[in-house]
Amino acid sequence: MKDRPVDPAWVEPTDAELDAAANALIGGCPPARLSPDCLACFFATSPDQLENEKLSFLFSYWQKHTDPQTGHQTRAEFDMLTLLPAVGNIMILDVLRDGFDARYRLYGTGVATHAGRDWTGETVSEMNRTTRNNLALMYRSIYLAAYRARRPIYSLHRSPDWVGAKCWRRVVLPMTYEGDVCSQFIVGNIPVDPFELSPEERARQQARVRKAST
Repeated sequence: MKDRPVDPAWVEPTDAELDAAANALIGGCPPARLSPDCLACFFATSPDQLENEKLSFLFSYWQKHTDPQTGHQTRAEFDMLTLLPAVGNIMILDVLRDGFDARYRLYGTGVATHAGRDWTGETVSEMNRTTRNNLALMYRSIYLAAYRARRPIYSLHRSPDWVGAKCWRRVVLPMTYEGDVCSQFIVGNIPVDPFELSPEERARQQARVRKAST
């Protein structure tokens, strides 16, 4: 794994930038609009588009248990027992600030193993600030677009070079339990070509993910 130094010029995306990127995604922009490392990003309409068994299961289950008239889901139908075929690769996030941020309620072990940390209890913005992740605009604008459109979004992106996977496939499922506002996301997150970090690489990863936010 190539050790790329932390970018001292990293700047957190503004709400205006997130708003513009989310609107562009809803309008069908090319993936590179979100990040040069975003290889695919679109509103999914079929499980066959997702290229992974666990993601296809999650999408199919979401589709089956979404009311076609209201777009609502029933919270009781989405627990770890019903989602067992994808357990370990599931993240659950509670929506904050009208979709501009979200807090990890659950961060799957199959994701944390490669990402270097369990981010449960932290927000997406806090995670990005801690790691100074150049994919911050992509991550957060996808959540914002899913929140606004209330439609699932699939993405494929290159992994940061301090994470033990070549790429990640993801599907973001917006959850609307009542009213007309999405309140939660269920996310399937699958590492592509995962690999073991060397002890030195693991130490550098931990220095990045454990450092104090700046």
